Amino acid sequence: METVAAPDLDGKMEELLAAVEREHAPLELTSYLVRGEPITFAQAARGDYRPFHVGDAWGPPWSTTWFRVRGRVPSGWAGQTVVAVIDIGFEGRHTGFTCEALAWQDGKPWRGVDPNHRWLPITSTEVDFYLEAAANATAVVSGPENAPSMIALRGSPDPAFVLRQAELRIQDQAARKTALDFKVLYELASILPEGKRRSQILEALGRFVMSGDPGELDKALSRATESDHLITAVGHAHIDTAWLWPLRETRRKCARTFSTALALMDEYPDYRFACSQPAQYAWMKESHPSIFEGIRRKVTAGQWEPVGSMWVEADCNLPSGEALVRQFLYGKRFFMKEFGVDTRELWLPDVFGYPASLPQLIAESGGEYFLTQKLSWNDTNKPVHQTFMWAGIDGTSIFTHFPPPDTYNGDFSAGQIVQSAADFKDRDHSSHSLYLYGWGDGGGGPEPDMIESAHRLRSVDGAPRVELGRVGDFFPRAKKEAHGITTWVGELYFELHRGTYTSQARTKLLNRRAEQALREAEMWSVAVGNRYPADILDSSWKRLLINQFHDILPGSSIDWVYEDAERELAEVVEVASQLSTSAQSALAGAGSNLIVFNSNSHTRREVVDVDGRQVMVEAPSCGWRSVTESAAPREQPVSVAGRVMENGLLRVAWDERGRLTSIWDKEADREVLIAGSSGNLLQLHDDNPRNWDAWDVDADYRRSSIDLNSLATSKVEIDGPLRAGVRFTREFNSSRLEQRMVLDAGSRVLRFETEVDWQEEHKFLKVAFPVAVHSPRATYEIQFGHVERSTHMNTSWDQARFEVCAHRWADLGEPGYGVALLNDCKYGYDILGSVMRLSLLRAPTHPDPAADRGRHRFTYALMPHPGDFRGAGVVAAAEDLNHPLRVVSGTLGAGEERALIEVDAPQVVVEAIKRAEDSDAVIVRLYEAWGGRCRTRVRTSLPVSRAFLCDLLERNRTEIEVRDGELELELTPFKILTLKLDR
Repeated sequence: METVAAPDLDGKMEELLAAVEREHAPLELTSYLVRGEPITFAQAARGDYRPFHVGDAWGPPWSTTWFRVRGRVPSGWAGQTVVAVIDIGFEGRHTGFTCEALAWQDGKPWRGVDPNHRWLPITSTEVDFYLEAAANATAVVSGPENAPSMIALRGSPDPAFVLRQAELRIQDQAARKTALDFKVLYELASILPEGKRRSQILEALGRFVMSGDPGELDKALSRATESDHLITAVGHAHIDTAWLWPLRETRRKCARTFSTALALMDEYPDYRFACSQPAQYAWMKESHPSIFEGIRRKVTAGQWEPVGSMWVEADCNLPSGEALVRQFLYGKRFFMKEFGVDTRELWLPDVFGYPASLPQLIAESGGEYFLTQKLSWNDTNKPVHQTFMWAGIDGTSIFTHFPPPDTYNGDFSAGQIVQSAADFKDRDHSSHSLYLYGWGDGGGGPEPDMIESAHRLRSVDGAPRVELGRVGDFFPRAKKEAHGITTWVGELYFELHRGTYTSQARTKLLNRRAEQALREAEMWSVAVGNRYPADILDSSWKRLLINQFHDILPGSSIDWVYEDAERELAEVVEVASQLSTSAQSALAGAGSNLIVFNSNSHTRREVVDVDGRQVMVEAPSCGWRSVTESAAPREQPVSVAGRVMENGLLRVAWDERGRLTSIWDKEADREVLIAGSSGNLLQLHDDNPRNWDAWDVDADYRRSSIDLNSLATSKVEIDGPLRAGVRFTREFNSSRLEQRMVLDAGSRVLRFETEVDWQEEHKFLKVAFPVAVHSPRATYEIQFGHVERSTHMNTSWDQARFEVCAHRWADLGEPGYGVALLNDCKYGYDILGSVMRLSLLRAPTHPDPAADRGRHRFTYALMPHPGDFRGAGVVAAAEDLNHPLRVVSGTLGAGEERALIEVDAPQVVVEAIKRAEDSDAVIVRLYEAWGGRCRTRVRTSLPVSRAFLCDLLERNRTEIEVRDGELELELTPFKILTLKLDR
């Protein structure tokens, strides 16, 4: 027979798809413009609506226009499927990055309207509904085009969109079936290699083109697959909690996406939709109760599947360990309370790397599985496995799956399905993979045509088997069927987006401060005993957790997001600080004696500032003490003479340009800096990543560097005996940097208290310390422990880690000696050879055109030490830098003290002391920080009758014997233990 050329098949497919809709009937439009914050439907229904026509402009950026849409189905269309087809001015094909709307019918959310959900089913003769149309401006994330300020665009008066289409049409179901049959077969033929099956499909398509007989397509689709690979396909709509839109718009994206998903479930009983982020469900419960009740019904029916466990899909590099715990605690408890669902998987398809402590957190919250696909974006080493066991630093292993299509926004094309099975890297060990389909990032979810494609691809020769299924069924089945799979040990480092450790530094600082403030507020509120502010702490934690979403805290969002985030986080800090102040006042009483509060789990003796004077004080672990000012501290005093500062442990010298030339360790009798080098060297790099400005730091940034050697002023501000401080001022380009170098009596920690007026663009500021220590590996703190990474570039894996994430410290050590670099709000490090560097500031211009410009305050510190970091107290020193002692006035007598919790093993750290979620018991979370085994005695002054080990959700596991407020625990390396102390 005559062969039909491929271009003819292209044309035929376009012809068939165009024939699905026919006939036209007009719709009448009126509109009501709302500037500023969105309004409710009830408010909108009372609006002053004006006539509006197709072709009219609407929507100044970030405004809302409510359209009332009315019409009548022509009598001649009776018995036909009628749809309202809407185009409010969509730009581009991708849902979520242009204008979009929520259709309202009978006063309730109906369906989303976006570039891929343009038609609404009409089931009555009279047509009357509303469109809540959001004029969302399009951000610029990279490239030569300037990124607009979304804050500035909020005030623009100019309409941004033109409504192109609003009409009734007949949707021909027979024509639609034929078009979709043809489309699936043509996609399948296009992906298959030359061979018998491809020829069979092309011949069938050719016969159909010649005859117009749909039976030819039916026959071709009826040939069953012989593939042993099974794909479980799950509907999905990744909704970034904020990114190129603010939080307020995400609420509306959720309403649009969720209402569409619910409608599709009524039309397709086999359709399954997986949805994470309990915070977004909570929004629906608050703002759209009809949607929330619809979700509840579909969860019960098994069509809607809550997944993911965390409150939001949080960044996992930057939040503290306790913040990650609270993501699980609040997320899982919400799903259990509202739906009776105990999620078993951590669902993070789009997060920028995963710490080696995460497997333990998954397991300790009752989970068994982990899903992501983000590492498929790696710029150097692609993942070598997609189904494997992931083992954390404590040895916990979690069954892990990377969906082989390398996307969470599948389109359900036959090509993507076939390629998914072909690209599965663990086919020798498993024949089952997961496929996520639906428009995402900005929401939207699956289209009806995607579900139709799924039906056609269930079992068709040339493709793998496909089932519409559930995540909760896939994971246990896949784990059971897999055999001989690999175990990956350690972090899942993401070889991209390394700039997210540093971008938007003010948000990162406020995040750290909020974590600290909430920790202290809980601890001191527990100490008071009554009036525990559970509701205030609950809401404050949730505000913090939302702002740890993986496009907020990393620094990759528009300026509007950071306007919101900085305000929200500052309010969390303020609220938590007020709680601490109130609790400390209640504990200290009213008086003039000095009472020192210590939130860390080790005793402390250090210098504090009291009304402008320095005082040496002591405080117990997790407690407080009344102190008197000592006239003669036992520590050797610190002093400044010329360009030398020294105490009994260190002597620090600098040159005329303020560069450190020597740090002499008196106790170890050795030089800390490499001979002839400069310490505390500020280095300014050009920073022009090729692709993702706010996200990336490219390796070649090192090729361009300027040492900031120019010194404007220097001044001795404090000259002992308990504290010495010298201020250095540097000016460069349009920026100004002031540092106070501080050394206290009896301390090994040399602090650099820094203030910067940062006015750079596409620059990267680092500080370098070339130290006289040699080691092929350096140690970095992560949540609940630490990891080692190479200091060389022997392999491609080493080379890819040219910028890494750490929390409060990194340490470079050789046998007998080491140097730690501490910080109070930074996360980016690089240690190459013997040069330790900390990332301080960046200046990207996309998508926020003024990211990081302005004033910054932060502190970093160098801590040389004999021995390794464990015995030298590096962990404790980093905690102390981040949790300063608090001094209040009170009535306690001199020497009176109380410790809430004491542990007798230095490697055991108390992470949290809080009230239990469901009782008046006290929760104490602690972990082993050194990577070794130990036994510890825990003593408490809190009232306790029984003690239990429980999981992160505070569910009891085993009872622990407690006598006279003491109990004993055994900890394995990096083990996290959660104690519940019943009164």
